[in-house]
Amino acid sequence: MQNETLFAGDLPPDITLTRLLDRHGTRAVLRALFTALRRRRPTRRAAGDLPDHLRRDIGLPERDPAPPALRGPWM
Repeated sequence: MQNETLFAGDLPPDITLTRLLDRHGTRAVLRALFTALRRRRPTRRAAGDLPDHLRRDIGLPERDPAPPALRGPWM
């Protein structure tokens, strides 16, 4: 006799969903789904978008100042 443990990743999605519904009920599963969808994930900022004082703190060079805007007599 062999004792085999199945993980959720080993099962097809329809069987996994059926098990979740049987164990917790429809309302709890739908509430967890909508909560997970509404939760905002933190966005990662690129190092190029950091302000100069934070770039100095982590050892990156400061950004060059923005070049002056070119204005001609017609603008």
